[in-house]
Amino acid sequence: MNNKPTDAQVGLLWHTLGLRPDCRDSRHVYRNRFLAGPGHSDMPDLEALVAVGLMGSRKPPGFCDQSEILYFATEVGERFAIAEMPPAPPPPKRTKFDAYLDECECYDGFTHFLGINQPMFQQRGDWRNREYRMVRYPRGSAYRQYRRHYSFSQWSPYETIEVAGEWAPTMKAAKASYKVALKEYRKHTRYSANDFDQAYGT
Repeated sequence: MNNKPTDAQVGLLWHTLGLRPDCRDSRHVYRNRFLAGPGHSDMPDLEALVAVGLMGSRKPPGFCDQSEILYFATEVGERFAIAEMPPAPPPPKRTKFDAYLDECECYDGFTHFLGINQPMFQQRGDWRNREYRMVRYPRGSAYRQYRRHYSFSQWSPYETIEVAGEWAPTMKAAKASYKVALKEYRKHTRYSANDFDQAYGT
């Protein structure tokens, strides 16, 4: 093509057609219009595109300012604009959170999706003498599917608990107690693993 359009003019064609080369989801024509009035900074480039047959122009619709001009890409201009599109950018790297969003209805939060064994609060007593305890059930326990539950009377006191803090008058105190218990649990687990390695020479 003689007088090949400049990059700015190609950009105007893309904008007219609703094309965004930098976006994977906006690479298909969905409109064909560019309204510009007297003194518009893009007017020289728009007229240049009209001169080479890549755009046409006509009066705007009646609800628009009649001093403006409605520019549109011709069939040749549309084919040219599409041909000038660079390759689509690669898809963004999917994260675990993206995978979670695809099936979040099946999980009780992101940590449940990740398989993190969350602690939870238990509660006992009436409102005048209420106590709280933070516990963590073993993996595989039916109780650990619930992120938070406060009514201790709903759960069996004989259910196996992996880590448990002390009963406390506030949730804040219960959480602090749980952190101490968790630290001791991890220390004991680490020492047990070391004893096993020494015993079996692993």
